[in-house]
Amino acid sequence: MKSITKSYSFVSLVALMTFVPMTLNGQIKVFDNGNVGIKYTTSTPLSKLVLNSQGYSTWDAHFYTGIRSSSGGSFFTLIEPGTGNGLNIISIQAQAKLGANNYLVGVKGGVTNSTALTNGRSYGVYGIAGNATSGYNYGVYGFLYGVNNGAAIFGTSTGDVPIPGKYAGYFSGNVYISGSIWYATNLVTNSDEKIKTNIKPLTVSDASGIIASLNPVKYNLKQREITSVDSTSARNLYDPNSEFFKKPKYGFVAQEMKEVYPDLVYTGNDGNLGIDYTGLIPIMVETIQEQQRKINELEALIRKISLQLGSMPEER
Repeated sequence: MKSITKSYSFVSLVALMTFVPMTLNGQIKVFDNGNVGIKYTTSTPLSKLVLNSQGYSTWDAHFYTGIRSSSGGSFFTLIEPGTGNGLNIISIQAQAKLGANNYLVGVKGGVTNSTALTNGRSYGVYGIAGNATSGYNYGVYGFLYGVNNGAAIFGTSTGDVPIPGKYAGYFSGNVYISGSIWYATNLVTNSDEKIKTNIKPLTVSDASGIIASLNPVKYNLKQREITSVDSTSARNLYDPNSEFFKKPKYGFVAQEMKEVYPDLVYTGNDGNLGIDYTGLIPIMVETIQEQQRKINELEALIRKISLQLGSMPEER
C-alpha cells in the first residue's frame, strides 16, 4: 500500500512539473510552454532559455542572455544552432551599447600562452563561409557604422592607433601578401613633407652609369611548398593554374641590385631579399634629367660650332 502511495505521489510531482509553471526560489522558472527563465520570472520567455531577459521571438533564439540591464552599458549574447532554412539564422551574436568613455567589445576571442610553443595552432577568430550565392560568401565580415572615423577591419602588430579617416581595412604594421594585389583606382604612397626628415636633393654621380649597370631579367616563380605545424604533408603556396604563377615576370635580381644600389634592397623575416621598385623612380628621373642636361650641353655646342662654321669664309 505504501509503495502505491509513493508511486502516485511521484507521478503527481511529474505532472505538476510538466503542466504547471514552476519557480525555484524565484530564480529559475519553467513556463507552461516549456521555455525556461533564469533570473527572469515576469512573463513567458520568447526564447527557449533566457537569462535576465525575455529574449526575442523574431530570431527564434534558443538561448538569450541579458547579463545587465537594458539601460546604458547593456550586454547580451545570442546563441542559436545556426542550421536549417530561413532568414537571419545566427550562430553567435553579441552586442554592446556604447556610452561615454566606454571600452566595449562586441565579440572577443583570444588564444594565447605565456611562453612560446613549438606545436599547435592558435586562432583568435576563425571564420569559414561558402556555397551561398556566388560572390556573397564572407569568412570574416566587418562593417564600419556611423559617421566617426574607424575601420571595418583593423589589424595591428603595435597596439591601438587613432585612424584618421573611414576605411574598409586599416593595418598598423607590416603586411605580407603571397599573391597579387588588385586595385580599382590608385595606389598612393604617403609622401607628405611633414612625415620626412633629413631631406636632401638627390645627387647621383653618373646616374646613367648606375642605370646602365642594372641587369633587367625575365623570369618565372619557383613553386614553394609549405608544411603545417601538425602535419607532414606539404602543399603548394601558389596555385599552379593561376596566371600569377604561370606568366613570366620582369624585374631585377635583388642580389644584383644590392651591389648597385643597396638602399633599395631589404631582407624579409624569411631571409629572402626584396626590392623597393618605387624607389627606382627618383633614380630614373635623376638619370633622365642628367641625360637632358648633357643633351642641352651638346645642342649648345653644336649651335656654337655651326655659328663658327657659318662665319668662316668659303673656300674657292
